[in-house]
Amino acid sequence: MWALIGVAGALVAAVAGVAVAGLPGGCDGRVTLRLAADPAVAPAVTELARRASGEEGRDGGCVDVIAGTATSPAMATALGGDRNAGQAQADAYILDSSLWLTVAAQAARRTGAEAPTPVASVAESPVLFAVPKDAVKASGRLSWRGLAQAPDRSRHAFRITDPQTNASGLISLLMAHQAAGGGEKAAAGFTRILRGAQAGDGAGVAPHSGAALDSLKARDGGRIPVVAVPEQALWITSREAATAAVTPADRTLALDFPLVVTRKSKLGAARRMAAVMKSAAGTAELARIGLRPAGGEAARQVSAVTGVTAPVAMAPPPGPQAVLEALEMWRRMRLGTRMLALIDVSGSMNETVPGTGRTRMAITSGEIGQGMALLPDTAEVGVWTFSTGMDGALPYRRVTPIGRLGAVDAAGTHRAALQRSLGGLRAKPDGDTGLHDSVLAAYRAVKAGYRADKLNFVLVLTDGRNDFAGGLTERALLEALRKEYDPARPVQVIGLAFGPAVDLPALQRIATATGGAAYQIRDPRQIRELFKRSAALKICDDPRRCPAG
Repeated sequence: MWALIGVAGALVAAVAGVAVAGLPGGCDGRVTLRLAADPAVAPAVTELARRASGEEGRDGGCVDVIAGTATSPAMATALGGDRNAGQAQADAYILDSSLWLTVAAQAARRTGAEAPTPVASVAESPVLFAVPKDAVKASGRLSWRGLAQAPDRSRHAFRITDPQTNASGLISLLMAHQAAGGGEKAAAGFTRILRGAQAGDGAGVAPHSGAALDSLKARDGGRIPVVAVPEQALWITSREAATAAVTPADRTLALDFPLVVTRKSKLGAARRMAAVMKSAAGTAELARIGLRPAGGEAARQVSAVTGVTAPVAMAPPPGPQAVLEALEMWRRMRLGTRMLALIDVSGSMNETVPGTGRTRMAITSGEIGQGMALLPDTAEVGVWTFSTGMDGALPYRRVTPIGRLGAVDAAGTHRAALQRSLGGLRAKPDGDTGLHDSVLAAYRAVKAGYRADKLNFVLVLTDGRNDFAGGLTERALLEALRKEYDPARPVQVIGLAFGPAVDLPALQRIATATGGAAYQIRDPRQIRELFKRSAALKICDDPRRCPAG
């Protein structure tokens, strides 16, 4: 007997001989296939293997299938070459979605693991919407496009399963991105859905489909809750809950249950197992657990429960890049903020912004203060200033250390301390611009306190160019940043440049050396708007084109 143990937990194994369209007589030879299957399909796999026990294949040989159960993320980890997944190794795998193969392939590029050989898709379960039964009429026509492009306070509250552990959640992100289109619209759709899902400490993110369906019982300010889950999950719950399935009005994707083999010597045995699952007996067994045959329609007993009788239009499968980008956007949106604001206080900051009667310094400090007021208490923020001769020979001054905005000490909250510091900033009338040395010092300070659960970055705000006799040259700064940048612990420099004398190309080169970027803004009053769009900034390549919110 064999069991998959480890990341998937203690798993039950069943041993059975499998053959396709057997011929009478004994076996000329036997092949053992260790097969791990996702829990969604494992009952059918085990039963079909048991039924076929003892039959002989067309080639006169027999296959013994040792069938175990493992979650798809665990199988993707094993396929990606993680040595810690040793006890979850198998000859073949049936994951719930081909999307996991993209995740595994990305990991395999780091570990050098050999790519598995695809055999066939052995089942299917389209991702559908679910709403409370008493809200079907009020919901109207539901589509991915409608959910992605709806205003923030629409009549629907869209919730998803965690895309890092659920293929249906990842499909939700991919379909929202595809439906919204490219550029700003795509970022807006992602931002809206992700922000909504993560509101209330992630209350809109369910650990699995069952929890997502349970969440339909809770109304969000009178809005109609909507979740996206596989048809199989709806089949399971619709028999006992007040839940209705709604087919997306545009198109959708499905869990496609790919069978892959890791040892080519087992390819023939895996193909036999695929043939068994595609047989009439296999289709019937899949229907018993609410699954469709690969590329087929739902069985009557399934559609009778879900109410989904019309064909479900399928979207083209996404490419690997789209899958990885969606996961990266999700990861970045889940991260908190850890920021050191490096503010220019050189003499030019005393110049008046046309039409305001206020100096660049006054507007910049005020706008940063207003922007920080929009950040959550969990954000970590600090403030430094730079010019020349700020702290002895140093061109920068450590004004307020990085700290959690909600942290409290005898003087009050860290947020209040920052606001006081910003309110007291003054430009240095005779100060030049020690940009290079200040950026490197700030970068090292953020890196020294790196937090893996947050986006770590230096936000540089300047209206000028480096002007510091005896300081670092641009070449020396770039060499230092490139040498010290660690992609496993990334710290980025983000530059915001304003004013006619700023050297934007130089600031862009500095930021790019850390994987960051620099942008020109018309005047400091735009700073607060960027804070308002902080959620979008996490997934948007260019703040000037990022959507609001």
